[in-house]
Amino acid sequence: MSATIHCPYCNASRGTGDFESYAPFYVNCEECSRRYIVEPVRSGVVVYRDGEAPCCSDPDCRETEMAGSGQE
Repeated sequence: MSATIHCPYCNASRGTGDFESYAPFYVNCEECSRRYIVEPVRSGVVVYRDGEAPCCSDPDCRETEMAGSGQE
């Protein structure tokens, strides 16, 4: 699945390639150079500003939490 996403800071649009999984990932905006989070979901994508996503949707927090539990 691919989608068009919009930067939550400057609203610049950007196409994405096909998603390999539902894992959230960071995107650097080409227009304003700010980083934000994109999380593929069943109905499309959810976009979060960096630092505003829940832990399960933040790639860094998610990695830390899952590493501590022994899950992948």
